[in-house]
Parts: sequence; C-alpha cells; structure tokens
Amino acid sequence: MQKNLIRGAVAVMLIASGVVQAGERDSLVNKPGRLVGPVYFDASPVDSTLLFKQDIGKRLVMKNKQAADLVKYNNVLMLHSLLNQTEISGEPQESLLPTLKILLEDYKQLNDQRSQALILNTYGVYYGKKGNIPQAIHYFNEAYRLKEQLNDKRGMVSVASNLGALYRLSGEYQKAILQNETVIGLYRSMSKNHDVADTYLQLAENKLSLKKHDEAEYYIIKKALPLFTRMGNKAGRMRCFQNLSALYYQQKRYSQAKWFCIQTTALAEKLNDKRALIGSLIHIAEVKNALEDHEDALVDYKKAELLAIQNQYITSLVEIKGDMGETYNLMGNYSAAGTALDEYSRLHEKLVKGMVL
Repeated sequence: MQKNLIRGAVAVMLIASGVVQAGERDSLVNKPGRLVGPVYFDASPVDSTLLFKQDIGKRLVMKNKQAADLVKYNNVLMLHSLLNQTEISGEPQESLLPTLKILLEDYKQLNDQRSQALILNTYGVYYGKKGNIPQAIHYFNEAYRLKEQLNDKRGMVSVASNLGALYRLSGEYQKAILQNETVIGLYRSMSKNHDVADTYLQLAENKLSLKKHDEAEYYIIKKALPLFTRMGNKAGRMRCFQNLSALYYQQKRYSQAKWFCIQTTALAEKLNDKRALIGSLIHIAEVKNALEDHEDALVDYKKAELLAIQNQYITSLVEIKGDMGETYNLMGNYSAAGTALDEYSRLHEKLVKGMVL
C-alpha cells in the first residue's frame, strides 16, 4: 500500500513538471519501462574512396578472368586464316551436307582417294568455322590419312596445320605439338626453311603454354632464330624476340624481357609493322609495371593506344584499356582506373559478340 502511494506521488510530480503527459500515467505507474528504437547507431561517415577502390579491385579480377577471351579470339583468327586456305570441293554450306555425304560414298565405291579427301576437308572447314572442334578434328584426321596414302605432302601440311590450330584452340597443347612436329618434318623434306622456322615458333608457343620454359627457349634460340638470321628474315627475327620476351616475362626475368622488348620495338619500327609495334609497347609496359615503374608504363600504353585507334585494332585496344585500368589502380588513381575499365568493358563486349567460336 505504501509503495503504491509512493509510485502515485512520483507520477503526479512528473506530470506536473511536464516530463510526461497525463495520458501516459498508467503506463508509467503500472508497466515496466522498455527501450524504443535501436540501441546503437553508427553515424560515422562512409569512406567513398575505399568503396571506389574495392569496386575497381572487383572489376580488375573480372578483367583478368576475361583475358582468355583475347587469346581465344587471336587463335580463332589464325584458325580461320588456315581454313580459308584449305583445299575443298566447294563452299561448305549446311544445305549441301546431305549431297556431300552421297558424294563421299560414291567416291569410296570408286576408290577415288583424292576426291574423298576434298570432301572430308570440306566437312572439316565447315565444322571448324561453326566452332564444332571435335567434329572438325575427326574429319581432318580422316583427310590426313588419305593425303598420306597419296603422298600429297602439300595437302598433308595443310591438314596437319589445321589440326595443330584446332588442338591449340581447345587447349590440347601436347597434341598441337605433335602436329607441329609433323609439319616441320614435311617442310624439311620440301626444303622450305622459312616455313620450318615459322613452325618452330608455333611449337615454342605451345611449349610455353605448358610452362615448359627451357624447351620453348631451345626451339626459339637454337632452331627458329638461326634459320631466320641465315635467311636475312628480319620479320622472323622480330617474332623470335617477341616470343623470348614473353618467355622471360613469364619466368619473372624482367631485365631480359625488357631487353628483347626494346629489340622488337626497333625492328617493328624499321619494318613499319604497326601491329608488332603495338604488341611490343604493351609488353614493355607490362615489364615496367612489374618493376613498379608505373608512370613510364603509362606512357607506353598511351603510345600503343594511339596506334591501335589509328589502325582500328580493336583486340589490341581491349587489352590496352584493361591494362591501363590496372596501371591507374596501382598508381592510386581510382577515378582514371574506372574510366579506363568502363571503356574496356564496352570494347570487350563488342569483341565477344563478334567472336565466331
């Protein structure tokens, strides 16, 4: 009883002082108090720079995952160039496939191996351009078997080269190497030293893809480069230097990689080879970034960017824009990194849409 009187007196005093309204008296006297609203609220300001940096980091991770698209696109271009040079019976079209099947059976009955090989090549080209690599490989292997029986070395070279490109595109580098070795043997028997040297470089690239650095170095320095030098082939020597630069960069031997980049640049300028010059500028910028010389790397990227725009090399431009985004990020310029990556994303999307395979 005494406690209730005390509570009532306190309530009257609170109402009189204006702390609570009269209508709240019952809740104050009869119910326990409770907290309303959040117990804790962090009103500290958001670090927008940190958020921007984190966003750039995520976009760079995505860009690096997409780097394989550029490699694939260049391999597709090489494959299509080979397919367009392949001897076939006629322009391969889906509507003609049933007719080709009938013709193939007729040629088998007549034991006409040359015509059979032409039909099989046609199938191989058709499926290769459609992106059906397993089917293309099947038909080209069949065609090679017939070309071998005919001792048609020129035809064997063409088919084996196609197979090498298809295996490389599908990531079967060891099988691609076997085709490279076959082509080298054929070219040697035909005394075509320039083509032998070219194929040694292809073989070295496949070895590099397998990270067999010593073997790749051997085929470039001991096989391809001496042949190109003996023939006075500056373009071939330049390609050797390009490959050596990539090889040493992958091994983090940056001083050697940079030296071969400089040699490549000098030869590219002499030969007025814009594509090679762009590639060399990109690569020397990569080396400089690895050596933490970001300002100088950016200068080389901008030179490469200008050349790529002037010559409309979209594949190179995609690579350059992505790498510039990476360089600006390393320099702490996140606004410029974002702009470069916006352009990279736009160009990359355009490139992928136009990719046949």
